[in-house]
Amino acid sequence: MRSKNLGAVSIVAGTSIGAGMLGLPMAIGSLGFVTGTLVLLFMWLIAIYVALLLLEINLEFGKGVNLNHMTKKILGRPGQVLGTGSVFFLFYCLLVAYLTGMGGIIANASGLDARMGTLIFAGISAVLLFSGTDSVVTANKYLFMGMLVAMVVSFATLGGQLNIENLVQGQPKAKVLIMSLPVLFTSFGYHPCIPSIVNYIGDDKKTLVRILTVGSTIPFICYFAWLTLALGSASPDQLASMANVDVLINQMSGGSTWVSTILSLFASLALVTSFIGVAFALFDLVAETFRRKDDKVSRAGTTAMVFLPPLIASLLAPNGFIAALAHAGAAFTIIAIFIPCVMAWKMRDAGQNLAFRAFGGKPAIVLSFLCGIVIVTASYL
Repeated sequence: MRSKNLGAVSIVAGTSIGAGMLGLPMAIGSLGFVTGTLVLLFMWLIAIYVALLLLEINLEFGKGVNLNHMTKKILGRPGQVLGTGSVFFLFYCLLVAYLTGMGGIIANASGLDARMGTLIFAGISAVLLFSGTDSVVTANKYLFMGMLVAMVVSFATLGGQLNIENLVQGQPKAKVLIMSLPVLFTSFGYHPCIPSIVNYIGDDKKTLVRILTVGSTIPFICYFAWLTLALGSASPDQLASMANVDVLINQMSGGSTWVSTILSLFASLALVTSFIGVAFALFDLVAETFRRKDDKVSRAGTTAMVFLPPLIASLLAPNGFIAALAHAGAAFTIIAIFIPCVMAWKMRDAGQNLAFRAFGGKPAIVLSFLCGIVIVTASYL
C-alpha cells in the first residue's frame, strides 16, 4: 500500500481507536463477553455501511467539498444548520473526552494535577495542528504505528493474567445494552473525516472503499482483543463502576508498575491518534464554515477556535469522560446515520449517485435509520 494510502488508513483507524475503545469495557463490561462481542459486531457493520453511504454522496460532489456544503446543496439551509451544528457538537464532545482522558493519564504518570496534564497535552497538539496538513498526517501515521506496537505489547502482557472465569460473568440486561450503543457506535467515529480523506486521496472509488474498509476493520479487531483482555482482567461490577481511563488502567494492571506503564503508553497513543484525526477534521470544517484563510495568523486563530472550547469544558469537568462520549454518540448518529440516509435517498430518487452506490438498496437505508433512532434515544435514557 502506498505511503499516502497508508496515511489515510491510519487517519481512519487512528480516529476510531481512541476514547471510544478505552471506554468500551466500562460501557459494556456488565453485559458479559458474548453479548458485548455480538453488539460490537453489529455496530461495526452499521458503521461500515453508513461510511460507504457517505462516500457515495461525497463522490457525487467530488473532492474538496465538506459536509457543510453537501448538506446545504441537498437538504437546504435547515439541513445545513442541523448537519454542521451536529458535526461541531460531536467534534467538541470528542475533544473534551480526549483531553479529559489524556489529563488523567498524564496526572497518573507524573503526579501532576489532571487539569495541568490536560493543558500540557492541548498545547502540544495545538502546535502540531497549526503546522499544517502534511505534518498532521505524517505525525499521525507514525504515532498510529507506535500505538499498534504498544497495543500488541499490552495485549501480550495482559494475556498472561487473563482470568477466563471473568469472561462468563455478566448478566445481559436490555437497558444496559441499549445505553451502551452510543459509546459503541462512537467507537467507530471516523465518518466526519471522510470528506478530508477524499480531498487528500482524490476520487479513486476503489482505493477509497479499500481505505475505509481496512481502516474500519483494524479497530474492530483491536476492540475484540481489548474487550477480551479487559473483561478477563476485572469483574463486570468493577468495570461498570469506572468513570475514567486512569481508573481502568490501574485496575487492569493489577498493581504491576510495568503493566501500568505499558497500558498508559498504549492508552496515550490511542487517545493522541484519535485526537489528531478529530482535530484535523474540525480544523478543516472551521476553516470552511467561517471562511478562514490559510496564512499563519488565520491558522493560529482557527487553531484557537478548535482547542479553546473543549479545553475549557475539560478543565471544568475533569471526570466527564463517559458523559462526553454519550453526548458525542447522539451527535455522531445524526451526522453518520440520519443525514447520509436522507441525502442518499433523496439523491438516488433524483437519479444521482450513479458512479458509486453503497450496497443494500433502500432496505439497508431504512434499517440504518431505525438503528439511529435507537442510538439517539439511548444517549439520554
